This record gives sequence, C-alpha cells and structure tokens, in this order.
Amino acid sequence: MRKMPIPYLLKLIVDQIRTGADADLKSMHLTLTQSRVLAFLVDKEGQATQKEIEDFLQVSHPTVVGIVSRMEKNGYLKFSYAGTSKIVRLTPYAKDVGQDMVKAMAENDAQLMKGLSKKETAELQRMLLQVYQNIK
Repeated sequence: MRKMPIPYLLKLIVDQIRTGADADLKSMHLTLTQSRVLAFLVDKEGQATQKEIEDFLQVSHPTVVGIVSRMEKNGYLKFSYAGTSKIVRLTPYAKDVGQDMVKAMAENDAQLMKGLSKKETAELQRMLLQVYQNIK
C-alpha cells in the first residue's frame, strides 16, 4: 500500500465508519450521529438538555435542533422544558434501542481495534487525542 497523508487516511477511516453505520442503522431510521445521541442519552439515564447534546456532539444549536427534531419525528425522543432549558428524553422504545446501540458500538470499537494490543490501542487513542488538541 502506498504511503498516504495522515489527514487523508483519517478521512477514509471516518467515511468508511459512517457509511457502514448509516447502512446498518437505516432500517431503524437513524444516522450515525443520531445513534451517538441515543447512546449519550442512555449514558445520561435517558435525558439531557439540548445544550448538553450540543456540547457532546460539538456542533451548533441549529444542527442539534435538526438532529433531535428528526429523532422525535421517528419516535425516539420527547421534549419538555425546565425553565429556559429544553430537556430531551428517550421514549420507552428508544431506551430499548439505545441499550442495543451501546452494545453494538462496543462491538464496532472492538472490530476497529482488532489486531492491536491493549497497549497499542491506548497509544493510538493518546496520539489521536494529541492530534485533536493540536488542531482545536
């Protein structure tokens, strides 16, 4: 295999992950990003503010509005308000799907790291975090 610039290689990896995940999630009317929101909310015991989701995804307010609105339309989320904060809650259906999603994400992570030792995986994570900090 010819040597590729690291940013290009990272893009290829991300594109492949997104394509595979979106295909797997299509039958549930979810995208990769929406599945990340689902897993995040499962981790947060089923609810979070919209602002917390923005911070988690590191995207703008209008982007999160679109994501959670589509998820509400597909029966995954419900909204309420606490003062000026919009609270996003998983529906009972989404809680079941979310548990499966967390499990599938762990399996996908294991597949991505297949062939790497725990030490190599930790080192890769450390290096990628450093690269991220360098461009942030």
